[in-house]
Amino acid sequence: MSLAPAFALAALVPVLIGPLPADSVSLTAQMCGGGEITIPLGKPSNDKPGCHPKGCHAGTCRERAKRGI
Repeated sequence: MSLAPAFALAALVPVLIGPLPADSVSLTAQMCGGGEITIPLGKPSNDKPGCHPKGCHAGTCRERAKRGI
């Protein structure tokens, strides 16, 4: 009897379990000069109000402004 199926199943256990939950999700990148930068991922905090729609390009249409409509 071969042990290959048992090893194959053991190799798939991490895929079946999935990632473990984390308290804070962030992306940390190493810089070439030796520093590092951390970017928080996930839901944004509701402490600050969002930007004004006119400040972002999502709230305006450039093509309509160019045509004068």
